[in-house]
Amino acid sequence: MNIDYQLFKLLNQFAGKYPILDQLVLLFSKYGPILFGLVFIWLWFSKSQNQQENRKIVLYALTIVILTLGIDKIIEMAYFRPRPFVNHSVTLLLEKSTLDPSFPSNHAAGSFALAFALFWKRRKMGTVLILLACLMAISRIFIGVHYFLDVLAGACIGLGVTYIVMLLGRLFESTLLRKKIYAK
Repeated sequence: MNIDYQLFKLLNQFAGKYPILDQLVLLFSKYGPILFGLVFIWLWFSKSQNQQENRKIVLYALTIVILTLGIDKIIEMAYFRPRPFVNHSVTLLLEKSTLDPSFPSNHAAGSFALAFALFWKRRKMGTVLILLACLMAISRIFIGVHYFLDVLAGACIGLGVTYIVMLLGRLFESTLLRKKIYAK
């Protein structure tokens, strides 16, 4: 038995034993991405701190999540990994198609992409979203639709894309700033 499956079993063994916990985890797993979206909608309209900076963060986050999910789709087309319930006896709390690939987890990738994008500029709020992204990843394993490496890969893709976009954004902004200074 591989460690990926062992980690999956470690979390999935609790599914189906506590109905209230099952429902909470299932609700968060299904609708958690809406919560992430609401944070960025609030940030867009928020006048706290610098509204222009808030909107720039939202645009960066949107770019990052689109690129992250695009990379996920490319990986899914190149490599198909069956979901855990296809090859193993699991407690499945959410009906999923056997035709959908398990690797990488789009829920985890998108959640971590948004969390890292916010963390880059707003540490406290970003930390809260990173914790929620971790819960999202755990929830996907708990409900029986992803292995540990699926959600870890999603997190790594989100982190990598965030790093590249923020680095390129900083270079682009500094180039624009230099052009403004020299133009004066």
